[in-house]
Amino acid sequence: MLRLATLLVGSAEVGEEIVQDAFASVVERWGSLDNPGGYLRTCVVNGSRMVLRRRDVEQRVAQERPLMAVEQPMALLELRDALGRLGERQRVVVVLRYFADLPDVEIAEVLGCRPSTVRSLVRRALRVLRKELE
Repeated sequence: MLRLATLLVGSAEVGEEIVQDAFASVVERWGSLDNPGGYLRTCVVNGSRMVLRRRDVEQRVAQERPLMAVEQPMALLELRDALGRLGERQRVVVVLRYFADLPDVEIAEVLGCRPSTVRSLVRRALRVLRKELE
């Protein structure tokens, strides 16, 4: 879950907070959950999306540029920047499919859409990523 959150928000520290909050939410509802793992993943994705929305608003207001970690290899920086240029849903779909190895059906459940929508989002996101990384 930490890897998922880190890939979605681009920060290990923020990812840790998101995962901790998600686990706290699962513990609160443990007795009523049919699928705790799925609920946890949904909480992590929703928490990440909330952070991304907040970050977008802050950047628009403050016009700050994102900080870059010096220790990361250049290829990862390029990938992170390219993922950052994707729309929120496209970024979530790409991370869930290629980094969390989730099938389209589970991604659709997390996002509350159809599997065909997931496939369409992936196709569009990959097209954008190819252009960005060339």
